[in-house]
Amino acid sequence: MLLSSYGALRLGKVLSISSKSTVTQFEGISNLATMSARPGMAWFGNGQSFSSVTRSIKAPNLQGVWNPGHGIVFGAGMSTGAPRSMASFSKIEDESVSSTTKPTTTAGIAASTINGSAATTVDLANEDVPDDPEQDELPLSTISFKMSEEMFRGARNAVPGSPESFWSHALYRGPGADDTEQKVKIHYCRSTHTTQRVLEQYFMNKTVLGFDIEWKPDAYRNGGIKKNVSLIQLASEDRIALFHIALFSGDRAEHLVAPGLKAIMEDPSITKVGVAIKADCTRLRKFLDIHSRGLFELSHLHKLVKFSSSKDYKLINKRLVPLATQVQEHLHLPLFKGDVRGSDWSQTLAMDQIVYAASDSYAGIHLFDALEIKRKALNPTPPRPYHAEEDRPIRLAEGIEIFTDEELDPDEPVPTITRRKYTKLSSSYLAAAAETIELDPDFEIKTSSSPTLPLSPSPSATRSKSTPKPAPQHKHPVVLAGDSLSASYRSSHPSNRASPASLRCYFIWYHNPDLSLQDVAALLRDVPLQITTVVNYILESIKLEKLPYEKERLQNVLGTLPKEIIWGRYRALAKACDEVQGEEQRLTSIMTSYGKIP
Repeated sequence: MLLSSYGALRLGKVLSISSKSTVTQFEGISNLATMSARPGMAWFGNGQSFSSVTRSIKAPNLQGVWNPGHGIVFGAGMSTGAPRSMASFSKIEDESVSSTTKPTTTAGIAASTINGSAATTVDLANEDVPDDPEQDELPLSTISFKMSEEMFRGARNAVPGSPESFWSHALYRGPGADDTEQKVKIHYCRSTHTTQRVLEQYFMNKTVLGFDIEWKPDAYRNGGIKKNVSLIQLASEDRIALFHIALFSGDRAEHLVAPGLKAIMEDPSITKVGVAIKADCTRLRKFLDIHSRGLFELSHLHKLVKFSSSKDYKLINKRLVPLATQVQEHLHLPLFKGDVRGSDWSQTLAMDQIVYAASDSYAGIHLFDALEIKRKALNPTPPRPYHAEEDRPIRLAEGIEIFTDEELDPDEPVPTITRRKYTKLSSSYLAAAAETIELDPDFEIKTSSSPTLPLSPSPSATRSKSTPKPAPQHKHPVVLAGDSLSASYRSSHPSNRASPASLRCYFIWYHNPDLSLQDVAALLRDVPLQITTVVNYILESIKLEKLPYEKERLQNVLGTLPKEIIWGRYRALAKACDEVQGEEQRLTSIMTSYGKIP
């Protein structure tokens, strides 16, 4: 129902109310109208009021009865503003299009107190964050990675709508080696091998993880796995992993799912937190055969905390609340929702897409922490909501369980995505974000998310199933030497961080100065590697293992990358090259002045 029609509808209701009217006469009003009327209503259950604001409904004043000749005039108390655009919601409204209502059988709250109107995807009554002085305070946190007062004030005081004004994972710092501050690291993985390594090394021992997924906007049910589950995001307090399923080799679930990912998602002892998480994990079940457990819907905890505090228990339900709304209310900063939300997640990610995807999953960790702090501070303290896959009611502090409007059926089709107003991230902002990214060995990056030509398909993707695989080619002696050096290095450095492919590429490049980057790319594969892949192999090996290099040759390698990547990801190497060059120029000048050089 349009809000513009609400006044006339309400007027008609008032005209029909007798002096003995009760609240139950409002059951026929639509959901929006009921929500708008709630602040002025008293909700009763077993004779007890559950609202902090009560007001009796009196018989209408006959002097105020509407006369058709007077037209319709709305009072000053009626809001005349148009509802906020649905475009301001997070991706929850894109997940499904309908919902069901459970029976209102309760122990302690009469069934008549539960609103019988149909559930909506997003609770419109809670879209606006209250004007609370607490919003200007740094949120409390028990996580080791925290936002400093300085960072928080900088974001609060930034120009509204600017990149610096948004909440982001980049605002957090945690303890590092030698008492230094450490930024949240991002792992961008484009293969099952790298995914498994990252999961085993950093995520297997975690008990709570932020979770989210992305897919191609125009994906349909029979559109294939990679379009329907393009990107999976997991976040702990110190790391964020982006698993780009759409770029993995193979097209079947068994080829695309790393064992560690399946183990984490199906482990009920590892809590995965997110918004609309059941709908997301329905996609994992349908397309990747991952039967997720230990799922926690943040909207349930948000409703429990918010309305237990105000004692508006009737408003505690399972309707989804946008991620952006929860971030604003509990983390006190707006969440960036740029145009990348509707971009093509099945292609190589640009830096702004990485920032967006990383922040969404990382927000879950800090929202869960902030909400748990608030829940435990309530007196009496309500128990934490059950895991979402259990489909159990939300429990109140008094031990009362309420059956509530369920969230949307995740099996429903996904509507067209509504794109949001785009705030472009500056190159300096993206360069700063690049400092925290650990690249997959096959990583290549774009500087923006503007449309580009499709990636060249891999041989395995283009080869016909009926065509036999060609016989393996003999490796070039240079490649064999690179393999040998890589294996020798890894055996003598068991704690090395660079991948075998990166080390092999580095040793071929380092020991063969006569070979160009194009020559190295052609040696490593029949269909030559892309130059950016070779460059990242070399630079990652030097950076991670502190391997030697010739400054002029390294300068040539760095020169193939965009400036924001160089000064974001490889700043130390770039500075080292400049310092060496500067020192040589200084020595040359000194020797020339003494006549040592003609």
